[in-house]
Parts: sequence; C-alpha cells; structure tokens
Amino acid sequence: MLVHIILLIVSFAIVLAGSEMFTNGVEWVGYHLSLSEAAVGSLLAAVGTALPETVIPAIALLISGGQPGAHSDVGVGAIVGAPVMLSTVALFVMGIAALGFRSRRGRTPLQVSRADARRDLGFFIPVFTVVLMLGVVDPGHTMRQVAVALLIAVYVSYAVVILRLKRSAEIEIEHGLYTERLFRGNPEAPRSWATTLQVIVGTAGILVGAYAFVNQIVFLSEHAHLRPGVLSLILSPLATELPEKYNAVVWIRQGKDSLALANITGAMVFQSCIPVALGLVFTQWRLSPPELMGGAIATISAALLYLNVRDGELGTPTLAIGGIAYAAFIAGLGWLGAF
Repeated sequence: MLVHIILLIVSFAIVLAGSEMFTNGVEWVGYHLSLSEAAVGSLLAAVGTALPETVIPAIALLISGGQPGAHSDVGVGAIVGAPVMLSTVALFVMGIAALGFRSRRGRTPLQVSRADARRDLGFFIPVFTVVLMLGVVDPGHTMRQVAVALLIAVYVSYAVVILRLKRSAEIEIEHGLYTERLFRGNPEAPRSWATTLQVIVGTAGILVGAYAFVNQIVFLSEHAHLRPGVLSLILSPLATELPEKYNAVVWIRQGKDSLALANITGAMVFQSCIPVALGLVFTQWRLSPPELMGGAIATISAALLYLNVRDGELGTPTLAIGGIAYAAFIAGLGWLGAF
C-alpha cells in the first residue's frame, strides 16, 4: 500500500513539473503564431492541460472494452468529475492565489475579459446540461452517435471562433523559455524548435503522470472498498486538473488574470465535448446519482460565474463560491451513501 501511495505522490510531482514547462512553452508558441491571449488560454493551454483528464477516461474505457465494470466506472467518473473540479475547486484556488499574491500584484480582485469568459461559459453551460440530460434518458446507440457528431462539431466551431481573434500588441511574456537556458540560447527570443521541444516534453510529463495516476486510482479503490466510479469522480480530477490549477496560479502571480481564467473556462468547454464524446462511444452513458449531482453542481457554479463576471472583475467572495459548491458536492455524496 505504501508503495502505491508514494507512486500517487510522485505522479502528482511529475504532472506539476510538466505543467510548469508546458505553461511557459505554450505562451511562446502563442507568440510565434501571433495568437491572441484568448487563443493561448482557452485553446492551446486548455487543450494541452486537459490531456490528462482525457487520457485517463480514454485508457480506462479502452481497457474496459465497452463492458461495464471497474475501468468503465473510472472512465465515466473522470469524465464527469473534470468539469465539477474546474467549476468549483479551480475557481477557489484562483481566489486563494489572488489573496496570496495581492502584494506582488497590487490588487486582490481578478481583472478578466468579460467577453472571453462569457463566450466560453456560453458554450459550456448548454452543452454540459444536454450531456447530463442524455445520462438520465438512457440514450440508444443512434442517439449517442448523433450526440458524438454534434459535440465534435460544437468544439470545432468553438476553436474556429477562438482562432479568429487577434493578438494584442500589449501582451508580454514575463519569463524566457526554460529550454533555451539549457541550450545556452536567448530565452527572451527562443527558437521555434526549442519552444516546440519544451511543449512536447511538458506534455509528455503531464501524460506520464496521469497514466501512473489512473492505475493507482483503481488499486486504491479496491483496497479502500470504495466504488471505483465514486473514487474516480473525486480523486481523478484532483490530480488531472492540477495543470489547469497550477497554470492559473502562475498566471495570476504574473498579473495575467484573463489568461488564468481562460485556461479554466476553455478547459471546461473541451471537457464538455471531447471526453464526453469518448464516453458516448464506449459506454451506454447511464449516469449514476453521484455523477448527475456533481454535473448539476458544476452547471450551477458555472452559471453563477457567468453572472458575476458581468463587470470584468472577480473578487474573492465570487471565487469562494467554488469552494462552497465543492463542499456541497462532497456533502451530497455522503447523503447519497456514496462513501
């Protein structure tokens, strides 16, 4: 048991190290491609850091072979748990970071792009609501295939909208590229190959950490006599959402509040489309009461964020709602007898 706990901790560390490299690298990718800050946060960073929570259900569902069982439960739990974590704990962590770095930043409230945040949430809320409804009505094979096609079309449309945004000339990158320091190049004017290499290495670190984590989740659930789906619903996102949380903390420290929030909301859009499509392909998509409750809390929390971002400023009370929502989620699991 001790070995597995150590492996769990090590996988956390690997994910964090990979996230640090990825965050730094993806900003320079955006610079080289002249992408807008919204595209860097909501698309590049969101998709890259969402790889662990996509890989975990993908691996689990592939192992399950489309048959009900522990791995299938882990896959669906991870798919639903990711948006829950992003819309609750991730926002709470942003609030803590804003408080912790208020002296460095010269302010506590986050100054974010109202248009970018509402655009992302405007995609996420209706899409995720429909996904949850499908989990209630027990969709047949045809309905699931149609839903998969629609989800992919929605995300492609979202990506097109993001990529059309223009980059502001005022955007600056605070830190030089780490890889260039190793190769004795100029970190402030990194070469494209060095930037690409760093993003690949960072992504690989995130994926390796996530892969190790999914195996420990199944093992620990068996020894703790907990249902794998419930444990995955809680623990999988805590680890796999580390990249988004860590990126958000880094960017809040640097005063890049819009980039931090875009990474979270962009990942929410991705999570409501691509991983769900995998779940619809490899399972019957029959959501359990804990999964439905968690999904409902995620949708409500996202809707509150949509309302509170109307003036482009997010104070700590607003972000603290995420922590309250997650506490309600855990209490709800207890009330449902999931533990």
